[in-house]
Amino acid sequence: MYNIFSVKLLFEYISSPKDIPDKTFEETINIIKADKIEDINGLVAEQFKDLTYTNALGGVTTVKLVKILDIYELVDNIEEKLNYAEVYSRYILFENDISAEKVIELYSLDK
Repeated sequence: MYNIFSVKLLFEYISSPKDIPDKTFEETINIIKADKIEDINGLVAEQFKDLTYTNALGGVTTVKLVKILDIYELVDNIEEKLNYAEVYSRYILFENDISAEKVIELYSLDK
């Protein structure tokens, strides 16, 4: 039998060409099934590998998992098909380059 966890993640969008001044982060909450909480890090790393695509300016954007911000074990019975389902997402946009650590601090994302 498995347990069901709500896992809050932070992604960073890294774009080229480098003269793109804005910076984008995405905070998501996903439902993940695991035998125990200690399995979450490995499962998340396997599921959310870096994703690279061609952006609208003809450059390249890479979406990178920055950090697992929070893990919460759910006690409700949730359908099996919801594994890795995203239940919340928001983009955090900046006009200038900023580090992931600063975004976490400014928005208290790890609280």
